[in-house]
Amino acid sequence: MNNSSQLALNVRLNINSTFENFFCADLEANKIGLKALKQNQEKFIYLLGSSGSGVSHLLQAVCNDSNYKGERSVYIPLSEVSKEDPEIVFDGMDQFDCVCLDDLDAVIHRDNWQLEIFNLFNSIKLHDNRLVIGSHKNITNFNLTFLDLESRLKSFLSIGLTSLDDSQLIGFFSHQAKLKGMRISHGVAEFILNRVERKTHQMISILNILDEQSLEKTKMITIPFVKEALNL
Repeated sequence: MNNSSQLALNVRLNINSTFENFFCADLEANKIGLKALKQNQEKFIYLLGSSGSGVSHLLQAVCNDSNYKGERSVYIPLSEVSKEDPEIVFDGMDQFDCVCLDDLDAVIHRDNWQLEIFNLFNSIKLHDNRLVIGSHKNITNFNLTFLDLESRLKSFLSIGLTSLDDSQLIGFFSHQAKLKGMRISHGVAEFILNRVERKTHQMISILNILDEQSLEKTKMITIPFVKEALNL
C-alpha cells in the first residue's frame, strides 16, 4: 500500500454527509451546480464558501455517492495533511475515480503544493477521472506564483455557497431532525442555536446526541432535556 492510500484510510469520511440531507441558503441559485455534482456532469468542480456553509458536507457527499455507485473515491482535508510532503500525499491518486480536496486555502500559498496540485490535475484529466476542490477563498484571491495552476483552477465549474442565517439554521436543524424522525419545536431549536457553535456539522452532531439520549431515556425533546443532554 502506498503512502497516499494509507493517508486516505486515515481520514474519516462522514457517511452521514449526503446530497439528500444537504441544506443551503441559496439552494435554488445553485440548482444547476448541485445537479452537476450529483450526476457527474462536470469532471472539475470548485466549491467556494465560508466556514459552516456546507462545503465539507458536499465534498463528502460526492465521495459517499461515488462509493455507493461502486467507484473508488478519496476525501482529503488538506488542513490535516498540510505538514506532509504533497508529492507523497498525492502519490497514487490516479487509482481513484473521484478525488475530493477540502481546505485548499490551507496549503495553496506554498509553491510545492501549487506544483503538486497542478500535477494532480493533469494526472486526473489524463485518466478521465474527477476532481472536486473546496475552499473558503476565491481563486483570484490566492495570488498564485504558478500561473498555469491558476488557469487550470479557473476552468473549473465554480459553485458558491453562503452561510446560513439564524432562520435558515433553524430550518436546517428542523430539516435534519425530521430526517431522523425526531420532533423538535421551533423554541427548542432556537434555544440550542443560541448556545452552540453555529455550524452545520455541529448541528448534526448535536442531533445525533439528542436522538441517542432521547431513545435511551424515552423522553420528549424539551428545553430541560436539552440542557441535561448537552450540559448547557
